[in-house]
Amino acid sequence: MITERLKQLTGHKFVYLTSRGDAAIKAALTNFRQVLIPEEGGWLSYKKFPHELVKCNDAKIDLEDLKNKVNTNTFDAFLYQNPGGYFAEQPMKEIYEICKNKCKVVIDVSGSIGTILCDGKYADIFVGSFGRWKLVEAGEGGFISTNEILEVNEITDKDLLEKIKIALVNLNGRINYLTERRKRIINDLKDYNILFRDDLGFVVVIDGNEEKVINYCKMNNLEYTKCPRYIRVNKEAISIEVKRL
Repeated sequence: MITERLKQLTGHKFVYLTSRGDAAIKAALTNFRQVLIPEEGGWLSYKKFPHELVKCNDAKIDLEDLKNKVNTNTFDAFLYQNPGGYFAEQPMKEIYEICKNKCKVVIDVSGSIGTILCDGKYADIFVGSFGRWKLVEAGEGGFISTNEILEVNEITDKDLLEKIKIALVNLNGRINYLTERRKRIINDLKDYNILFRDDLGFVVVIDGNEEKVINYCKMNNLEYTKCPRYIRVNKEAISIEVKRL
């Protein structure tokens, strides 16, 4: 049931279940010597692999810089997250067209599985995490999906598989809940400079370090983090962590 559901959600032929999201990324990149990753809006483990950074505009991929780097024919893959930093929709169709026949496109869909941003037509490989605060929140585990056969050490833990199964059943409800909470927060803070407020996302990132925003979070029991942070944006900002609700 789990793999069949993930095939439906990704549009890929093959699905492999891993012990963690980081294990999925490692397995997906095993045969790649050099990868491109975004300069912000990614995940911490991306930097563990031999890489070069692609420029971003508040976590959105700079297509011109991507094109220039891909056209050097020195990279095996481009690994990025959609939405970038959990708040910035990436132009996945344009990215795929730039990379097609030059390097593989690997998208981390931990923050988009179950949404329109998880479309297998625009990725050679999807990776994702089922860890804490993810959309499919099973506490641990991850997956790879692709149209190619891979050699992957898959999980067999029955308890974890049951947790993933339940989390997948609850996925649509969780997405709807987080989306409504995010809309409410954006409306409350509409007078602030919210980055990509109209994009699909599961955090709210506000430009600058506003004490009033921090006070709002404290009054409403909302967790927040201060930027610069690689996994959000590389400048001063407040990220309200809606996905932790």
